Amino acid sequence: MIKKRIKKVPRIYLNQKLQINQEISLTNKKNHYIISVIRMKCKEFINIFNNTNYLFRSKIIKLSKKKIILKIIKKKLVNNESFLKINLGQSISRNEKMSWIVQKASELGVYSITPLICKNSFLLNKNYNILNKINRWKKISISASEQCQRNSITKILNPTSLKDWVHSYNNEKNIIFTPNINKKNKKILKKKFNKINILIGSEKGFSLKEINFCIKNNFSHMNLGKRILRTETACITAISIIQYKYGDLNVLNN
Repeated sequence: MIKKRIKKVPRIYLNQKLQINQEISLTNKKNHYIISVIRMKCKEFINIFNNTNYLFRSKIIKLSKKKIILKIIKKKLVNNESFLKINLGQSISRNEKMSWIVQKASELGVYSITPLICKNSFLLNKNYNILNKINRWKKISISASEQCQRNSITKILNPTSLKDWVHSYNNEKNIIFTPNINKKNKKILKKKFNKINILIGSEKGFSLKEINFCIKNNFSHMNLGKRILRTETACITAISIIQYKYGDLNVLNN
């Protein structure tokens, strides 16, 4: 018998310190979301999270198009984070694909995403403003956390070169996913670990020189089967496999 679904309390993210009995005046963008999108009313409740794994239950004490005031009435530690810390190095792909990767990787609990500048990265357009893209990806990550009940935000780090990113992680558990390697490496995921760094290429993948460089710097290599996957599909597939094997995506084992 399926029980009646309990009405979910809406959630918003605020980048500030919060405490019980604090009154918060919201910005215009939040006002629009609360009034026009989720259609909240005065005296209703809303949950706030601020990247601390605490959830702050708040009550709307004043509501108008110009001003909304919330009062925090209690807080609770709610840790929905995976105990496996995944750092994703993603070669910069086309706009819509990169945004999709950020959204889905955030929903799957990735700890950090670093956009990588590689030989085949999508940076050919002279009007490509990387700072604007970073700001957009951060907003997408926040929105993903609001939707999927995470109380922490995936870190969107500043773009860097593949070489620098690899050097910063070369003493840890690392995997480069590429279809260019036919040899099966069955020993990669046999030992348990609580942190892993993974590399995913752009639409054209990594060059052979880049792959060999990663392998020489303590990155194991792995493919995702016989079929060639799109970059966004490869990214989500790789994260899902790792979260299932060693993280908290273990529904079949419950």
